[in-house]
Amino acid sequence: MNCRFAFAFAAVVVSASSCTPIEALCQKEYDCRDELEISFEDDYPAVCKAFAEGAQAGLRANAEQECEDLANAELALAGCLAVLSCDDLRNFRNGNSGDHCADFLTERNNKAEAAAEECNGIDASGEGEGEGEGEGEGEGEGET
Repeated sequence: MNCRFAFAFAAVVVSASSCTPIEALCQKEYDCRDELEISFEDDYPAVCKAFAEGAQAGLRANAEQECEDLANAELALAGCLAVLSCDDLRNFRNGNSGDHCADFLTERNNKAEAAAEECNGIDASGEGEGEGEGEGEGEGEGET
């Protein structure tokens, strides 16, 4: 069963296929390579999927809720894009999407903005977990 069609059915029948929105979008991009005017290698769907799933795993590994929200919004956008026609996908990529996936894109952009400084695993405040533990407690006490 073609992945993108399985994904479309997944909206109706849960667990209809092992395809994910990411896998479906990667396959759609490959199938639409002529319309998108992109020359992909034959392994593009697998490489695209691995890269995107890695990014998803990174977001989901983060403890911040904003990161989980962004991961979910990106999956929803991928699902929408995966069921577009090749011409509509090309128009979307060129910024001429009309109403196609507009709500998903807006939601994804809002989540990305909210998550901008939260999802990189770096504590920019310099106040990491455990900060201040042990300060003044027993340090130098009773030493002679």
